[in-house]
Amino acid sequence: MELVYLVPVIAFLGIILGIVLNKLATEEIKFGKFGARYFVWMKRIVLISIIISVLYLADNFLIVISLAILGFIAGVFISEYLFLGISMVLAFLFSSEVLIWMSSLVFLYGLPYGSMMRRVKKGHIYLLGLFFIPLVLLFFNIGSNFLIGFVAGGCFNYLIRK
Repeated sequence: MELVYLVPVIAFLGIILGIVLNKLATEEIKFGKFGARYFVWMKRIVLISIIISVLYLADNFLIVISLAILGFIAGVFISEYLFLGISMVLAFLFSSEVLIWMSSLVFLYGLPYGSMMRRVKKGHIYLLGLFFIPLVLLFFNIGSNFLIGFVAGGCFNYLIRK
């Protein structure tokens, strides 16, 4: 039995591990003048890696650019975990190697995200839904270039915004 299907679930556990790290090493994670800066830069570096990785998979850049604009606008209203979930679906469509690479990046994004949470609120639970809703896209025949553009635009919005 292939355990590739569990890789996206393990990737989401980066947030939970980040929360555990926050609870265990509270004196190491300081939210003062310089403390959160390193976490913000780690998130930015991982988002840049995700954007480059997704754009590497593109075939038709005209479609990618047009959907990137739509994804950038949607990034104002939607959490970044929807875009990360779509990137996982996109990686699932290509190969298991791409899925493992993208899952590693999503896991690394979740570590600082979870570490920067001071409290877990009920509003954070919807991240789980936003992360796994894109699995429905596997049942539809949507071109990968559409998903690539949407993910690249949405992640770019979060890159420049935070």
